[in-house]
Amino acid sequence: MTTSPDLILVFPAYSHKVKKNEGKLYIFEEISTKYRLLTPEEWVRQHCINYLVKHLNYPASLFQIERGMKVDKLNRRTDIRIYNTQGDVFMLIECKAPQVELNLETLQQISQYQKTQQANYLVITNGLHYHIFNKSSEILSDFPSYS
Repeated sequence: MTTSPDLILVFPAYSHKVKKNEGKLYIFEEISTKYRLLTPEEWVRQHCINYLVKHLNYPASLFQIERGMKVDKLNRRTDIRIYNTQGDVFMLIECKAPQVELNLETLQQISQYQKTQQANYLVITNGLHYHIFNKSSEILSDFPSYS
């Protein structure tokens, strides 16, 4: 999957590894060191992870990808969960495919996760845009420094 000229991601391009298996493309995810089915949402997630680790120096060892949890007795899964060194959730990130609009429904989804996770920051992104909120629901213009 390549990014078309009219599709400009907010995250920088990087040299990713892909493989084909039974006619399907998979992208290598360095956090869990495994290949994941290359969907538009996964493309966004991998670019976001790369940006945070390689450009903003977030520690890769504190990331969890697709971690399950219970929200109102329902099984849910966060796309990206980043912890601080004390083991508390620093940031939750919900990734969507580029064609998915970031709207109230997307924000409500990650807000549901916040009920149990109590992250310092919430992020929703479709790769074309991102919205970052702190615990006080203030909108930030860019990703916070990890340190």
